[in-house]
Amino acid sequence: MSLFKLLTIFLTATVTVWAVQTLYLVRENVNTPGRIRAKEAQNRSRMELDYAQKLRELEREYERKKHLATGDTVFDRIFNAQDQTIIDLVKRISQEALPDGWSCDVKVEEFTHFILLIYLPHNSERPPIDQVTSLLQPIIKYCSWCLSNIAVFDRRHKSYLFFDKSLMMRIKSEKPFSKEMTEVSTRQGSSFTRFNSVTVDCEKIESHLFLSVEISGPNGIIGCRALLDTGASVTMLSSEIIAKTGWDNLQNSPRRTLSTVNGTISCPIVRREVNIGGIRKNIEVAVNQQDKLNLVGMNFFAGMDYIVDSGQSAIYMWEK
Repeated sequence: MSLFKLLTIFLTATVTVWAVQTLYLVRENVNTPGRIRAKEAQNRSRMELDYAQKLRELEREYERKKHLATGDTVFDRIFNAQDQTIIDLVKRISQEALPDGWSCDVKVEEFTHFILLIYLPHNSERPPIDQVTSLLQPIIKYCSWCLSNIAVFDRRHKSYLFFDKSLMMRIKSEKPFSKEMTEVSTRQGSSFTRFNSVTVDCEKIESHLFLSVEISGPNGIIGCRALLDTGASVTMLSSEIIAKTGWDNLQNSPRRTLSTVNGTISCPIVRREVNIGGIRKNIEVAVNQQDKLNLVGMNFFAGMDYIVDSGQSAIYMWEK
């Protein structure tokens, strides 16, 4: 076979192969847009189905949890915690659950654990433990995820009940406390003295500490600012405050001679209830008839220990 015929056969085969490939590619290219459109349509349908499913899941979750924001009862109306702290949230729920006159505070322990401190009114007796646990049930229901402990303080600001995590779960189950559990709670409460002190913030003026004082008498209640005088044996109030809170006949009142920075003076002695930082004492009070100076003397601190922190402008007080 001549070289010319071989070249002709080779070229013919090459052209044939090229033509077949061209026809195949043309046919493939014709079908490709359709396949792409079908694939994208399928993906879009899948995304729409996924979106619809997630939307249904969110709606179901909203129905399950919407009571956390609105609620049918006072204990269900947990406020939206946006721009609030966990401390604010726990205090808000606790204030809703506790009776009028009871107060509370929340402290942070070990970065992420919180302790709820509950204070009885100054004029109330210690309620039975089953009454306390009943009041704690709605608080624990919503706050057990962040609360590690709960302490209850009596009217003297002394801790007398303490509930750790296990006791809190017992309360959450709404099962009554056994005698052993009650003993554990009271024993832990009496030994928990960390927050038994009352902190009173003062105003510091030329190295002297002035604190806010509430004076109660038969004629009313009035607030004033008084100097802390650790050298004075008796608390002294101005005659103006005495007149606004009672009807004392100062001429017939017993008198006492006191030493002051201005010298020795004779003062009528009356009784008033003095409230400092929530601690109330019915004590003898000397009436200052010379000027408007009020001062807190050592008779207010009888039966208590205290620390004066001049650097922090605060006084820490606790019952002995």
